[in-house]
Amino acid sequence: MSPLPRSPKPLVVEPTQAHIHTIIALHGQGSNGPEFAEELFEGKSSSNASLADHFPECKWIFPSSRKRYSTLLQREIDGWFDVVSLTDPNRQEQRQVEGLGDSVAYILQIVNEEVQSIHPSNVVLLGFSQGCATAIHAFFAGQYRLGGFVGLNGWMPFREQLLQEAESCAGVLSLELFYERTLRLRKIGHYNAERNATAPALLFHCVDDEVVDVELGEQMRDALMTLDVDVTFKKLASGGHWIPGPEGFDIIVDFLRHSAWM
Repeated sequence: MSPLPRSPKPLVVEPTQAHIHTIIALHGQGSNGPEFAEELFEGKSSSNASLADHFPECKWIFPSSRKRYSTLLQREIDGWFDVVSLTDPNRQEQRQVEGLGDSVAYILQIVNEEVQSIHPSNVVLLGFSQGCATAIHAFFAGQYRLGGFVGLNGWMPFREQLLQEAESCAGVLSLELFYERTLRLRKIGHYNAERNATAPALLFHCVDDEVVDVELGEQMRDALMTLDVDVTFKKLASGGHWIPGPEGFDIIVDFLRHSAWM
């Protein structure tokens, strides 16, 4: 797998059975692929099994963002894009453009390489926090109808602009101009947002999340519903800025088994 310039090589966790599915999982700000993999696989479902245990036929790809200057923290940090405020991520959105566009292009490169060996419907994008904010745009900007999307404790950058573009296009038939003008994405195949709108999506958010407010997750849910995405939204009472186990892991397992890969 050949990463874009300045992008670290992804961590790949190979399946323990014949390869059928792939999950591309994006970490949050301040983390990286190996750290996120370790934390994600430490969690257990109600059957005391990890996500890797539940899906032995699944390859897991954990990309790492490159280091970027964080306006919020006033230092360099691992991150998919710069963000000025997590309480108001719409503030100074133009600072997000370069990093988000580069990161989405990187994730799409990984998707495009992965679908050379398995069907696109067997590929799921998963993102936590800022990784969710990045993965949702890769989900719409790609050229393939994927198996689904899982967004955990995240938000949707450029939500209002994307909805306005979709409305002007009478739906998500063509968001090409949005991704080329707003995120300055170079064209990778033909955008297929309409087809990915038919793919199922799972969002969940903890009410007591003190990093990314649950209201931002609700706004993302509403945006996906406006775009006619088949979205399931789970609002959990506790868990902070993470996946509350075993309940949270049960939700992910159920979605993958009965919605994404039914």
